[in-house]
Formats: sequence, C-alpha cells, structure tokens
Amino acid sequence: MDELAQISGRGVDDVLDPMPTGADSNLLPITSSLRRHGAAIAILAPLLRKTSAAIKEIPLKTFQYGPTERHKLDVYYPLTPHSSGKTPILFFIYGGSFTTGERNLNPKFGLVYANLGAFFARQGIVTVIPDYRLVPNVVYPQPVEDIRDAMEWVLQNPSSLLPDGDGTESSGGGVLQLDKLFILGHSAGAFHAGSLLFNPDILPLDSSSNSGLRSKIGGGALSGGPYDLSAVESGNPRGDLYQTYFGSVEEAKRNDILALVNRFPQSELWKLPDIVLIKAEEEPKFLDEASEELKKVLSKRLERDQKMIVAARHNHISINWALGIGEGEEWAYELADWIWNRIEG
Repeated sequence: MDELAQISGRGVDDVLDPMPTGADSNLLPITSSLRRHGAAIAILAPLLRKTSAAIKEIPLKTFQYGPTERHKLDVYYPLTPHSSGKTPILFFIYGGSFTTGERNLNPKFGLVYANLGAFFARQGIVTVIPDYRLVPNVVYPQPVEDIRDAMEWVLQNPSSLLPDGDGTESSGGGVLQLDKLFILGHSAGAFHAGSLLFNPDILPLDSSSNSGLRSKIGGGALSGGPYDLSAVESGNPRGDLYQTYFGSVEEAKRNDILALVNRFPQSELWKLPDIVLIKAEEEPKFLDEASEELKKVLSKRLERDQKMIVAARHNHISINWALGIGEGEEWAYELADWIWNRIEG
C-alpha cells in the first residue's frame, strides 16, 4: 500500500487522475463508470491480476431478479464451510455517483467487484452483488426498490445461495442465515443502503410487509456515502444530479440519510439493525465530514457510541479495489468479524 500514499489529495478527482506518465495505458480496459484510468487503479489493477486465479477460484453464479438487464445479481459462494456450521449472507451495493456502476466493472478485466465477492466468500460469507437502475433512467426511490427487490428475490429463491442448487438451506456445508441478512453499501451504494434501512416508506416497519424483509436484516454497513445533502444547490453538476434523481433540490435535502435518521420514529428505533460505518482514511473532505456527522446523529438517536471502521491508508477508490491483493484488507477483516459476531452472538 506504499504506492497509494504517493497519491496526493483527498478528492475523488485526485485518485482518478489519468495514469502517470510512463504507465501502461493498456493495463486496464476500464468501464465508463470510472470515466478514465485513475492513479489508484493503475497501481491496484496489476496487483489484482497477480491474484486473479485465487479470485476466480471462488464459485460464481448469475441470476435474473427482475425484468431488465439492470436486474441481475452475482452470487459468490464459500469454498469450505465455516467452523460454526453457519453461512451468513452479505449484499454488496456498489457506487458510481448514482449514474454509473456495474457488478462487473469490465468483463474483459473481470476482477472488480469479483475481488470483493471472493474476499468475503473466503470468510465463509455468501456474497450477493446486484445491479440496479441508474440516473437518469430512474427517479427516487427506484434504485433502492431494486435493491430491496433483489434481497426479497434471494429470500424467495434460497437455492440461488447454493453452489449446487440442491434446494436445501445450506451452502458450502453451512446453514444459510436467512433470518439475519447483511448489507454493505459504498459511496452512492451507501446512500441507497441507508435509504433502504432508514426510510419506512421503502421498507415498511410492519414485519408482515415485503416478506418481512426489515425484520430479517441483521446488520447494515455504510461506507463513504454522501449522507448530507444540506448544502446542495441547483445550477451546478452536483445539484443538477440530485434534482434529476429526487425531482427537486428540496426533496433531495428532505430525503438525505441524515434527514431520514433524524425523523425515524423514536418508538420504532428498535427495529433498526445494527449499524457500522466505514470510511477510508483519505476520503474526500465532504464524504469524510458526512460520515462523522452521521456517526454523531446515530450515536445521539440510538443513545450509544456508533461504531466506525477507518480503512487506514485508503482513499475512496482503493478501499474496494485492494481486496484480494493481500494488503490493505484490515477494514474488511474487521467487517467480517463484525458480521460473524452478530451471527454467533
């Protein structure tokens, strides 16, 4: 991870600047979701390629959970059972500034987000990565509804969580923990995951609604999301994006994650799953500040200190791209331990 320390600045543009002079421009045929080759990606892509055999060793299946090409999901299966005899289920929701992103960022490269799916599968966790619809082809809360629908589809089709699809509720020799699901969202994906958890209009508080999904979510991990939209104004690219997604800047502010947490019904707080916040040590300033503010608000509302994992030496991009290279994975091991503690506790 020493190479990443050479990337100056905390902004997304800093870590996504074009490749350094002399770098191999054919190193990574990246998808348009990251717009251009980045300095962090130029460093991490060849490291991932060196471990590609181990990443691709993890069994993977793709399923259709809805009507369009954006309604597909990948499932990564553990190779061996956990010693507990249990198998947790983790949904990963990627980011992409609300407008881009894919469960497989580039089929030719084929290692992101397979590296993340493979990493958690090696911790004994079945990992599900769904696609969802993107702005400008959707409005709030349709992407969140897609994620909800993907989770419900998995619950209704538990054989999808089995590498051999034999219809039993065990995967890799472990019993699937269908009543205690986990969700990890990054960047815009953290906003979507937060919208799912904190907006009762999307995920009703009534346990009889939506297959009882809310009661079956055992934990939510939110990583580097734009939780605070209070300073958003129209007339600039960021404001225009949120205006397109929410219909107006006012609706964006009313439905940001801080606002949702603040108005979540006091009497229903017990229905929230355990929450852990994650941030890269070198997050862009506005994301870092939003994470700290969400920690403060959650601590106040839940009347306990909100746990936050800080991914040392990482920036907004490297935190996920580094998984699978054998370095800089401490934050993910800590998250896996957090999941297992809730399964076994």
